Formats: sequence, C-alpha cells, structure tokens
Amino acid sequence: MPRVVKSREEFEGEIYESLVLVEGKDLPVPPTGTEFVEIAHSRRRIDGAQRVTGRARYTQDIYLPGMLHVRVLRSPYPRARVRRIDTKKAEALPGVRGVLHRFNAPKAAFRGEETIFREEVRFVGDEVAAIAADDEQTAVDALRLIEVDYELLPHVVDLEEAIGDMAPRLETDGNVAEAATHKRGDAKRGLREADFVVDATYRTSTQLHNSLETHGAVATWDGEQLTVYESTQHVFGVRQGLKTALKLPFSKIRVLCDYMGGGFGSKGGVGKYSIIASLFTMQLGRPARCVLTRDEENLAAGNRSATLQQLRVGGKGGRITALEHTSWANVGQGKWVANPTGPTNTLYDIANLSSKSYKVVTNAGSLSAFRAPGYVEGTFALESAIDELADKMGVDPLV
Repeated sequence: MPRVVKSREEFEGEIYESLVLVEGKDLPVPPTGTEFVEIAHSRRRIDGAQRVTGRARYTQDIYLPGMLHVRVLRSPYPRARVRRIDTKKAEALPGVRGVLHRFNAPKAAFRGEETIFREEVRFVGDEVAAIAADDEQTAVDALRLIEVDYELLPHVVDLEEAIGDMAPRLETDGNVAEAATHKRGDAKRGLREADFVVDATYRTSTQLHNSLETHGAVATWDGEQLTVYESTQHVFGVRQGLKTALKLPFSKIRVLCDYMGGGFGSKGGVGKYSIIASLFTMQLGRPARCVLTRDEENLAAGNRSATLQQLRVGGKGGRITALEHTSWANVGQGKWVANPTGPTNTLYDIANLSSKSYKVVTNAGSLSAFRAPGYVEGTFALESAIDELADKMGVDPLV
C-alpha cells in the first residue's frame, strides 16, 4: 500500500519540507541464476530523443497566453542605501503593467529577511525594482526610466581585505563568523613530534556556474492556485520558499520542471525572480515570466566562494602525525558556508587533527551550492599540502 512520507532537510542554511510517495510493495528480487547484461551494453536514454530533437520543454520554452515579461533593475553599487525611487516615467510607458520596489512591494520573506527589495542593497546586481510589461523590450525600456537616489556606503568585496581590521563592518558582530570546528587528538603535540612540517597557504578563486539555461520562472495564478514553471533541481525547495514568501499553503502552490538546462547545485531553492514573477501574476491576473539574462546569471545567481586556507601538516616515519587546517570563505551575502575543511576531517585516518572554518561576509554576490560545496576547494588545499610534505620527506605521496 503506498504511503506518504514527510522529510525535512537543510539546504543552503534553510530548512525545507518535502512529501514523497513511497510504494508499499517490496522491490522485486531476481531469481537465482539471473544473467545481468547491463554492464558493457549501450542503453538508449529515456529522455535522449526529446533532448536532441528539441522536443524537450525547458522553462525558457514556456510562453503562456497573455504572459507578462518581467525585468529587474539591479544595483550598480556594491553597497548603498536606496533613499528614493521614482517610477512615474516608467509607469507611463505604453505596455507597462506593473512596478515593484521596496516602497510598494508586499512583504515577502526571503532567506531570513522580510522583503525581497532591501533598503540597503549589498552587492552589484542586488534587486532594486522590477517591471512587468506586455513584451520584453518594453520592460527593458521602462527600467531605463526608473530614477533611483542612492546613498553610497563603505563596502568590501575582497576576502582578505574583509578579514582585516580596517575593513568596513558589514554585520553588527563583524565580518567574520566561526562556522565549524573539528578536533581529534592533539594537533599541537603531533606537530611538535613531527620530523617534517609543512606550513602552506592556498587560495581558490570565485567560480560561476554558467548553466546553459539561466535561472528563471514562469508563474500563473488562477485565483486559487499558483503554478510556477521553474528551472530547478529541487521543486520541493522552490515550493517551500514560495510558501514562506507568499504565505500560501502548500495546497495552493504547484511547481513544475519538465527539463532543466543545467544547475550544478545552484538551482536548489527559490530565487527572488520566482517570487517577483509570482507577485506580479497574483497582482495583475496574468502569467508572468522572469528569466535572468547571462549578465544577471553571473551577478545574482550565486557562485562558488573564494577561499583562503592555511594548513600545517607534520610527518614522521613516512606517516602523517598531525594536521591543522584553517579556512576562510567569502560567502558574500550568503547565510551559510560551504565548509572547505570537510575532506580534512573525514578523508584520512590522522590521529591528531584540528580544523576551523570561518564564514566571511562581504559585498560580493551570495554563494550557492556548486558540485560538492566546499569539498573541491578543501581537497585542492589538503592534497597540495600532503604532496608538499611527501616531497619534503622523500616519499611517494600515493603510497
């Protein structure tokens, strides 16, 4: 008998709930002596023909009757206070149907904040206002007519500058927060007892996902139910985010994704573009499409954090005796951290180990999950340090 199972999971610092239909029957067990022929035999992909012939329907392929086109005005400054917004000229443009900004938009909670349009924009690309128009070109033209009075504020975008004492303070409790620690044995003692010690510093840069299909959503409201077509890896995460933002019950929200043109971890939850499209369709009674341009994708859709990592690793008798790993990650305006010390904590049986991971807030775009978040950066630093130690000890790093 099928049953519904509710699960809760943490993703990018937020808790999501999902419902999964589980079949009651046990999985079939093949009879003894069954010959399996899957390995080394080519099999046609179930979705292959649709993808290569262009019949697959992606979110960006969806155009609904009477659909409005939404474009977003984004901050040209890394940090500023939005003191005034004048949209009269934009609203007067023929074909413009709606405008949203911090002074008129309904509250819509997003990642711990009460609204999607902040009084203080905090990175280049942060959302300032949105236009809904009959066609995309009209929406673009209307954006140019919006007048914004910005008060520029001190900012910092560089990771190592943000750690320093002279950096502007972006959060009440400072720019740096301890995110995670791990310890076993006595790393200090293990390093003292080592015959060879490597002190090394490694840096990794910001990386962008650049999926072929940019982030985007098409939303439609029939007065009772909100349906959102979303390019996403996690329809339940989008549904949860819309529930939180719009204060609608799950029963009134439907999220669909037939095909997705890449995500690499970045499409795991609701985006502001999804909420903006939903607000417009609920206000104006017409479907609304908000799809990011390539520039917007690189500015506002998330990234792999730049990191600074310091490692001390000691060895004796061909063995690693101790390891210390401290990392700092530039999370921008993100609410969580992709911890680079994960591989250090779990990959090797090192008796004496200590690791600390720090989250550094800056005026850069927010981090997003990206193919094993934190582990790529951490593995690079860890394996580089081990190679340096092996070279110093005169042993093969692979043995």
